[in-house]
Amino acid sequence: MGLFYCPLCRLTAFTGRRHLYSGSHQQRLREALGRLQAKVQLARKMIKNAVVVKYEVGEHEQLFWCLCCKQEVKRHLSHGSLTVLHGGLLQHMASLEHKKEANKFWWENKADAKIKEQFLISPEDYERFKSSLVKALDAYEEKEDEVIKEMASHIREVEQSRQEMLHAVLEVCFPRMHLSSIQQMIVSTSPLSSYRWLFSTLILMLKLHTIYF
Repeated sequence: MGLFYCPLCRLTAFTGRRHLYSGSHQQRLREALGRLQAKVQLARKMIKNAVVVKYEVGEHEQLFWCLCCKQEVKRHLSHGSLTVLHGGLLQHMASLEHKKEANKFWWENKADAKIKEQFLISPEDYERFKSSLVKALDAYEEKEDEVIKEMASHIREVEQSRQEMLHAVLEVCFPRMHLSSIQQMIVSTSPLSSYRWLFSTLILMLKLHTIYF
């Protein structure tokens, strides 16, 4: 029979290739495929409902071990500031290279042919994923636009409040100043310097109040 080294079980069998049919090998094979299957099933949920999120260092650089191809593959797809969750896994599982290696792995390890399709992403499913991804990108952009609009609105409200406060103080401190001059002073004053000036003016008013009253 000769010696046979099984990379999956990481041992040298004295029974030759008959080892591939042994209970220990088949058990190890089922466990390994089960771990990979869990990752693939999670990724399959994204085929019809792709998810795009903001890229996070570390979190979106995760790798997974492809049992068939014997290599590490990125689980997610990232570009710039965006990440497509499980996009890397789906892309890999849909590739011709993976299909070729999966066929080879199934033959070499005498795996159950009935479940092989569960570890492949068909061209049709990958096209569905790409269509879903387009919708997810549009939804993400709309959400970001809303956030930007909300931030802009908040900034305008803060600036309006600053100008109203500054205007009120100027009217109290300089009642004879012309309205246009007050407005010009408010517009030409930066937010930080205006707050400093406002604080100094209030201190001065408190001192005057103490002296005369």
